[in-house]
Amino acid sequence: MIDYIIGEEVKLPSNGKLYTTEINPYIKLRSMTTAEEMKRLSRSDRPNKVLADLIDDCTVTNIGMSSYDMCFADFQYLLHQLRIITYGPEYRVYANCSYCNSVIEDSINLNDLPVVEFDEDLLKYLEVELPITKYKIKLRMQTPRLLDDVDLQVKDMQRRRSSYENPAFFFNLKALIQEVNGERPDPLKLEEFIMELPMLDVQVIMRSAEKFNEGFGVSTDGLILACGVCGLESIVPFRITSEFFGPTIDI
Repeated sequence: MIDYIIGEEVKLPSNGKLYTTEINPYIKLRSMTTAEEMKRLSRSDRPNKVLADLIDDCTVTNIGMSSYDMCFADFQYLLHQLRIITYGPEYRVYANCSYCNSVIEDSINLNDLPVVEFDEDLLKYLEVELPITKYKIKLRMQTPRLLDDVDLQVKDMQRRRSSYENPAFFFNLKALIQEVNGERPDPLKLEEFIMELPMLDVQVIMRSAEKFNEGFGVSTDGLILACGVCGLESIVPFRITSEFFGPTIDI
């Protein structure tokens, strides 16, 4: 392998503690080449699979599993590191000022985004007792594969039943529930179970999953950007734009 495309060793935010397969949390990535860029630009019904393939192709060390089946925090972290190794940490961001609505253009350093390591206390969010029905629910850890599966189910439902009310909400909820009272429910019975759940119980499930996902990994809660027009600072969410894998290069 050519030396100039070798990157650095990085450490998974999960420390490899969330998987049934034993994996090495220390991973060495190389920078992307033309071959990976061609793959990234290919059309696919599974966009996360495309990005996971990029990560897997650029992984020098043997992880023991595909990034497609990692928790989303590890997947997102590796995606950020792949971008940094390939194009550098400078990232141009654009946002509207919260006060005067002017467009803010600024650059941030992706290395400055905080990375929070996994804490085993977060596991409590994957096993919850629902406040109304008192069912004990075990939740699945969200992975890129799971999110792609949900997206395909949503698109299929929309094709077959255009009037179906918010299928994304339903299929996301269905994908999250792994066990009910210690048992894996039959898919059809799980659908009936979900449709009859009180909304307070549903909100507890959704919020628990969010708490787990937000508890570690690359922190993208918000960027503080100063407006060049009014001079005030706005807190804006971090977004992946075309600059992420197609940065503007001044020459």
